[in-house]
Amino acid sequence: MAALTAVERALVEHVARGVVLDLVGNETVDETAMRSWDESRTVRASVVRDILRGRLAPDPDPHGVRLRGARIAGRLDLENITSTVALKLRGCLLEEGLIARDADLPTLDLSGSLLEHPHEAPVDAVRLTTTVLSLARTVINGHNDHGAIRLRGAHLGELDCTGAKVRNDSGPALHADHLQVDQSAFLRGGFDAVGAGKWGAVRLLGAHLGGQLDCTDAKVRNDSGPALHAERLQVDQSALLRGGFAAVGAGSAVTVNLAGVRVGGVLEFRPARLQHLTDPQFRLDVDGLSYTGLPQGISTDEWLQLLRDGTPRYAAQPYQHLTAAHRTAGHDSQARRILMDQRRDQIRRSALTSRTELAWARLTGLTLGYGYQPWRALLGLLAAITTAVTLAITLGGHGGLAHIQNPPTPNSAACTLVERIGTGLDLGTPSSAQAPTPTATPPTACTSPSP
Repeated sequence: MAALTAVERALVEHVARGVVLDLVGNETVDETAMRSWDESRTVRASVVRDILRGRLAPDPDPHGVRLRGARIAGRLDLENITSTVALKLRGCLLEEGLIARDADLPTLDLSGSLLEHPHEAPVDAVRLTTTVLSLARTVINGHNDHGAIRLRGAHLGELDCTGAKVRNDSGPALHADHLQVDQSAFLRGGFDAVGAGKWGAVRLLGAHLGGQLDCTDAKVRNDSGPALHAERLQVDQSALLRGGFAAVGAGSAVTVNLAGVRVGGVLEFRPARLQHLTDPQFRLDVDGLSYTGLPQGISTDEWLQLLRDGTPRYAAQPYQHLTAAHRTAGHDSQARRILMDQRRDQIRRSALTSRTELAWARLTGLTLGYGYQPWRALLGLLAAITTAVTLAITLGGHGGLAHIQNPPTPNSAACTLVERIGTGLDLGTPSSAQAPTPTATPPTACTSPSP
């Protein structure tokens, strides 16, 4: 390696003493300023690598590498490195990003930095192991199919992307399939991810978070595919998609895919915007989603409307899970209403293929509220009885009913009012249709006389 520059020697000295090397002080640190930094603020990526390997700072302070306001020249290659030295590059410019595949570090902190690469992932940390990965307030620009941030199979203690701005015009902004986080993942506080393509802008397929997933005020967009693709994600505590959370997707996939997601705590779902650019029926997939208690931040009516008008196909599980939550809370009437909505959705989306099943479903819906409002049958019976009694009284008053003897007599006597009511009850009550009991002398009947 070429001789160390003055700023590189200063960095080695600060690492040994456990002091932050701050090259900007009170100056403004933004993208324009970063791109203007000259050699006096430049540290070669190979120097940082050798410090972590123990070659330049044999006895580093436990604080590790703490550098602020530096330009890192070259791609920072930490692949396969196992180090006890923490790395904190805050407000730094990494023009060629970094690679930390299969690395094992105490801390990787890139807060407030700018990372990019013309064709590789600016942050390639596949299978990285670290206690804390902080990308808070970072700006990351990618141009590759695999992701601007690659955390596939990584094992982190905590992931903090609060306020990060991540762009990738060729693939995912954050690709974190099978990520394991012991504590929480923070995609909040203005986290803004824009991706492209069928893989999604933010991918968390099969990931496992030991704490929360906090997407409060996050914005995720993909104009050619899904926005948030989190199928089979497991969150041991709460999942928070609230505040200004917004997701925009397009194509043949849903905007937010939460199919098979398991939330051990509360699900708080209150998006400020949930949109699919081509089909509003493809905004959400929650088939197999489970959570504790009732969904928070959204009313039952709003949740049912999303299930009905914002999902691509009929699925029973979301209705059944919501029903169980309401029953547990003691809301039996709400539970019945949800089940009726489920049946209507099943019929509307032609999920019943048999004509017999469909006809029976429609009939029971009209007469019994799909079996969840049996009082409708009682009202129908009451209406039939009332009609029969009314007709019996009316007809009897106009000679329509008379006593018929056995054998009949030519002049039959008119029925009394009580007898007319009894006849109406006999005609209108299904239980009265019984076989007559033989008697020695047939009773007198009150019915319509023969003409």
